[in-house]
Amino acid sequence: MKQKEQAPGTRSEYAGANNGTGKYTQFGNDVQISFGYHQRRVYNFLLQGGCHSVADISAALRLSDPRSSIRDLRAKGVPIADVWCDSEHGGRFKRYFIQQDNAGKEAQRWPR
Repeated sequence: MKQKEQAPGTRSEYAGANNGTGKYTQFGNDVQISFGYHQRRVYNFLLQGGCHSVADISAALRLSDPRSSIRDLRAKGVPIADVWCDSEHGGRFKRYFIQQDNAGKEAQRWPR
């Protein structure tokens, strides 16, 4: 009898499994929120600072449309703010950023 070959293992960040690497601790409290792989990438990118448009985030992270990740992060309590900007060609777009206090720490988002 032939034995079945085993499929190679998949890295946990791509398999949807979470070994604690996708945890987010807010303000050092015991509150932990799990992030998906793309949510973690968008969160880390915005945490670096600056205001970024959807096009900037898409180009930097090679995501087709990060707006759903931003929506999900907001639903989990991450204080992602946005501001409307006028484009050179007459349109409008949003720039996203994470609100931080003067000490460089993430500002707390109050539940609605």
